[in-house]
Amino acid sequence: MARARHGARRGRVLTGPAARAALLGCAVLTAFVAACERRQPSPQEYLRAAWEDYKKVYVMEPGYVLDQTRGDGEAISEGQGYALLRAAWMCDEPAFDRIFAWVEANLRRPDGLYSWTWSARTGRLIDFNTATDGDQEIAFALILAAHAFARPALEARARELLVAIRTHEAIEVPGGWFPAAGNWAVAERIVNLSYFIPYAYADFARVDPDGRWDEVTRTGYALLERVLQGPGVVLPPDFMVVNPDGSIAPLPESSKLGREFSFDAMRLYFRVALDCAFTGRPEACDGPLRADALVEMLRRDGAIYTRYATSGRPLSSDESLSFYGGVLPLLERQAPAYARHLREGKLSLAELATISTRPDRYYDLNWLWFGIAAAEGLLAQSADLRCAASAAAPAGRPAGS
Repeated sequence: MARARHGARRGRVLTGPAARAALLGCAVLTAFVAACERRQPSPQEYLRAAWEDYKKVYVMEPGYVLDQTRGDGEAISEGQGYALLRAAWMCDEPAFDRIFAWVEANLRRPDGLYSWTWSARTGRLIDFNTATDGDQEIAFALILAAHAFARPALEARARELLVAIRTHEAIEVPGGWFPAAGNWAVAERIVNLSYFIPYAYADFARVDPDGRWDEVTRTGYALLERVLQGPGVVLPPDFMVVNPDGSIAPLPESSKLGREFSFDAMRLYFRVALDCAFTGRPEACDGPLRADALVEMLRRDGAIYTRYATSGRPLSSDESLSFYGGVLPLLERQAPAYARHLREGKLSLAELATISTRPDRYYDLNWLWFGIAAAEGLLAQSADLRCAASAAAPAGRPAGS
C-alpha cells in the first residue's frame, strides 16, 4: 500500500548569546566537550522512551494507532500489528490488551481476517479488504504475547487467524503456497515480497501444524532469488505478479501499485536480517538479499533515497529515516562500517530522541524502533520471551535483551 513520505529532520541550531556561551564553555577544556553535546541514551533507554512517547502521540485512548499523514487521520491493520509487536516485546500487557481489543472490535471480518483501513474522523471502515502484512504481524504479535504474558488463549486466536490467512490470502505455486498481498490480490496473483516474514513461520507452523508454513519459507526465498537474478535487477520491487508456474511477471499496466523499490520493499532487509538472527538459516544469512546495493547507494549518493528503479537508479532525492532503520540490521551484519557510519550520523540516538513526539512520523518511528532493536539483538523469539507476572508497566528494556 502507498506509504507516506517523511524526510529526515535536522538537529536544532543555537544562535545568539546561548550559542556563544556554549562554544566558550566547550573551548575551556577539551575534556568537557562531551558534556556540551546532547546526551546519547543507551539503545535500551532509547527503545523504552521511544515506545512510551509513541503510545502518548500515536496510540489513541480507545486503542487505535492514528496515522495523521493518511487522509484526514486513519488507522490501518499494519500499524495495529506494529504496535502489538512492540507492546509484546516491551512486556506492556495493558497496552497490548487495549490495542488488541480495539482491533477485534473494529477491524475483524467474518472470515477471521482484518480489514485494512479505518477512518478516525467517521469511525468507520474505509476499506473492508485485507493487507496480508497486517494480518501476519498481528498473528505473530499474538504468539509473542501468549508467551510473554502466559496467556494461551492469545495463541488460540493466532491459530484462527493463520488458518484464515492460508484460506483466503494464499496463491498456490509449484511445491507450496505463498501469501498474496491481500484477499483482493488472489485472483490476479499479486504479491508483495516485503509481506514475507520468515522469522515468524516456525511459530506459525507450531501453532498451525497443517498450514505448510515451511513451504512459504522456501517459496519466499526462491522468489527473492528469482527477482534478484533478473537482468539488471539489484533491488526488489514493492509489488509483482507470481504466475502459476512460479515465474515472476510485472504488474498489469493498469495497476497503480508500486513496481519500483520504495517504502514497502525496503522492509525486506529487516525481515531477512531478523530471520538470520533468529534461525541462522543459510538463505537468510548468506542468501540472495545482500547489502551490496545498499552500500553502493551510500557510497554513490551519501544517502538512501525513498524510491529507486529496481536497477538501483534513483527516482527521488527524498529521504526517510524509516529506510535507514529498516536496512540497519542487515548492514550491521554484512557492512558494519556503514552501519557504524549511520549510527554516528543519521541514526544517532540522541538526535532520534528529538523526533519521538512528532505527530507526523508514524512510519519513521516504527521502523527506527524495529531496526535499532534488531541490530542490537534485543528482539526475542517467542520461546525466549517471558515477562514478570506482576509487571503492570513496560519492562526497562525489550525482553530477550
